[in-house]
Amino acid sequence: MVNDHGQSYGMQGNPAEGKMKKGTCPMCLISDTDLRESHFMPAALYGLMRTDEYEPVRFSGEAIYPTSKQTKHPLFCGWCEQLLNREGESWIMPLLPTLGGPFPLRERLTKQSPISQTGSLKLYSTATNPEIDVPKLMHFGAGIFYKAAVHSWVKDGTKPRIELGRDDTEALRLNLLGRGDLPKHMALCITVDSATVVWQSFVEPYRAENHEELARYVFYVPGIFTQLIVGESAQEVAKTSCINANDLRPVLFENVSISMRNTAREMAANARKTKKLDATTQEIEKRGLSVRLGD
Repeated sequence: MVNDHGQSYGMQGNPAEGKMKKGTCPMCLISDTDLRESHFMPAALYGLMRTDEYEPVRFSGEAIYPTSKQTKHPLFCGWCEQLLNREGESWIMPLLPTLGGPFPLRERLTKQSPISQTGSLKLYSTATNPEIDVPKLMHFGAGIFYKAAVHSWVKDGTKPRIELGRDDTEALRLNLLGRGDLPKHMALCITVDSATVVWQSFVEPYRAENHEELARYVFYVPGIFTQLIVGESAQEVAKTSCINANDLRPVLFENVSISMRNTAREMAANARKTKKLDATTQEIEKRGLSVRLGD
């Protein structure tokens, strides 16, 4: 299941076969270069959303419908595409849960004991875990937020998906290029899902809430909830779970599937359901299976 969190849009058209769009790459800033067909969320994610029989389902506040289309646009040059893939995406993708299958990243995380626990919420240090590549985990998160900050990913859209502002967007760009750490007013926080059955979905980046002093942006891929908190007190507010500033490189461990499913249910409560979706739902339910959002 694919969630664009309230955004209803058509897919961007692909360049004609054999042609490449020219432009300025927003990461390396090289002008008049060939721009690749860049995916907003990694292309491999879509394979985790479908079965042999059914397409993924996209939903927004306006409509819910099955589709195999993917959100992509000619955006980055080949070198920067490879950078995003090499430094984060290709490492994380094989570690995400498959439908009804294992969750390798969670298995790696929980091989060690948590450094703290409050009820069902646990906190693990990844700084001493040789099976977790912390720089790649952080690069993946920063890369997704950067993509959201430099393009709308909406057909004919002009505003970026999330509006970080010029300076903060530049800080993310330099960080991804290995030219600097995230600044002190940015906190990157990562939560691994503890749910027995992980919600097999992804939610594209969006601003989660409005606050006078802090802005919080989030996205979700199966089993991993990532937050970027921006503001003068960001690292102080998130000091126990800030992976980029805390030397323990902490990762939270809690059930985020419940909260993400409930968020999706609320958002899609009044959305129009297509005939294709109704037919697919009826077919699934005739087989004794359940299709629903929420806990």
